[in-house]
Amino acid sequence: MKAKSIFALFFLCSNIISAQTIPLPPQSLEQGWERIKVENLGTIDLPPNMEVQGGSYKQITETIKEINGISASKVIFQQKNLNSFDKNSFNTYARVFIRSEIGTSGDYKKLKTSIYSQTELTELNNSYKSEIQQAAASSNAKVLEWYQAKQTNINGMTCVTLGYKRQLGNNPPVKVTFYIFHNYDRMHVLTFEYRIADTNVWESTFDKILKSYRITNIK
Repeated sequence: MKAKSIFALFFLCSNIISAQTIPLPPQSLEQGWERIKVENLGTIDLPPNMEVQGGSYKQITETIKEINGISASKVIFQQKNLNSFDKNSFNTYARVFIRSEIGTSGDYKKLKTSIYSQTELTELNNSYKSEIQQAAASSNAKVLEWYQAKQTNINGMTCVTLGYKRQLGNNPPVKVTFYIFHNYDRMHVLTFEYRIADTNVWESTFDKILKSYRITNIK
């Protein structure tokens, strides 16, 4: 076999292998972290300075969401000790929302082959921007800055990333970032929120959480 043919065969095999290894293999679990299995989705790592929202605090927040017509997330991470209403936990604000929207076969792109055109990115951007601006206007909040939608790759998985900075009333501004993954009959949305004044506390933690995220229930 000619060298050129061997190279072509190797290149083809490499592409086949890479297409079958989505997402990338899980990273090593850091000391003090916990790997959370999310039903019908995959895994994500919980840092030692956060907890899974639960107990009375979760019941209160779920009731507020229901009153306001907001769909609840499947799993929520928050700053440590908020479930027990420790007063010191209210000195910062950090959330990781993990949720899925279930549709029917073909409603979304496939996770393994997702590619977004500029037209699709613009449509997604405008749709989310309009929805968020309307929600802000009805809740005494304002959007301070908008981050345009773009295609990116997270742990071998293609997604759309967009975000914004918001301020609710006179509260400190918060940075919000969405990672939107299409998975054929469902869409997975990973959302990070933290108080901008506490960037030095949460930015590196959220980066590690993002690197741990794996969708393993691939449609």
